[in-house]
Amino acid sequence: MIRNDVNAAPIFSQHLPMQVMERGPGRLVLAAAFDEIHLNAAGIVHGGLLSSLLDCCLAGAASAAVGDELGEGGGYGITLSMTVNFVRATGAGEVRCEAQVQGGGNSTKFVEARVLDGGQGPVATASGTVRVIPMPSA
Repeated sequence: MIRNDVNAAPIFSQHLPMQVMERGPGRLVLAAAFDEIHLNAAGIVHGGLLSSLLDCCLAGAASAAVGDELGEGGGYGITLSMTVNFVRATGAGEVRCEAQVQGGGNSTKFVEARVLDGGQGPVATASGTVRVIPMPSA
């Protein structure tokens, strides 16, 4: 069971819990678990769910690149654009999503990510542009 510890929209906590496995400057690794409710009619994980996982990982890596520069609450990544490539199918089970900042300025970052399931090569890849804004106060 993956515990949810990603600060995203509430629907992710309910339907696609993600756990932070690693976080460093400009890098984020998430774990997620897919089960039967995440599969489409063909019995494979729905591409929209893979895209959502990639999106959260891209934004989190960009936020990790900024660190505490935006104040006590840190930053929150807002995806400006994202291109997803579905490489091969995957079914129910655990996956790992890895994202790394490739460049950018103070608040806008260029990030690449990939979803892995332990099989041959990535399940999906993404590249995106992410703007990091100050985290709203609670």
